[in-house]
Amino acid sequence: MLEVNGVNAFYSDFHVLHDASLRVNKGELVAVAGANGHGKSTLLKTICGLVPAKSGQITFDGQDIAGRKAPHLVGRGLVYVAEDRRLFPDMTVLENLQLGAYLPEARRREKDNLDRVFSLYPRLAERRGQLCRSLSGGEAQMVALGRGLMSNPSLLAIDEPSLGLAPNLTETMLRTVSQLNREGLTVLLVEQSLALLEGMIDRVYSIEEGVVTEADSRSLQEAL
Repeated sequence: MLEVNGVNAFYSDFHVLHDASLRVNKGELVAVAGANGHGKSTLLKTICGLVPAKSGQITFDGQDIAGRKAPHLVGRGLVYVAEDRRLFPDMTVLENLQLGAYLPEARRREKDNLDRVFSLYPRLAERRGQLCRSLSGGEAQMVALGRGLMSNPSLLAIDEPSLGLAPNLTETMLRTVSQLNREGLTVLLVEQSLALLEGMIDRVYSIEEGVVTEADSRSLQEAL
């Protein structure tokens, strides 16, 4: 479904990704692990059209998408959920969720996808009219993930969904990610708390100083 081969990416003159390669097959839950500042978020942003790839190839559903911008990729089903959530604080929960359904196919499925989000997170249904500035960190993360689902993704790239959350909320968030995957959604996940997903992840890649390697059985256990 997703193939990344030999991708290099820069921030100005700083070389962040070095010949990065990975694959995500349809229906898989694939994780990327590594210390902060080593390129995990840049990898997801490059795949999802938010950071340009200097070289290399990115294919999604058999089509070359290197150089394509994020709105085009969202329309193809490749959706990014940012670690900083990027909510609009003076808009309500419902309004923030509806922003995810801005493309025609997502608008057609808006009601079904909204019902799905509220089924996953009943708390958001209760707070649909509440301004996002008044939400807790866990509730804000639910809105961010829910807004991604409103875009009708076939592959959801999720960046650090447990960042800044209490342990019980981390478990809740990752349990939701696992549930979505079991229901058929393909997921590429950057996350520190991978032990909570042990036995549910199809493959783990590690990244160090911008170099991506696929974890073998020994390093997989270390990553988890």
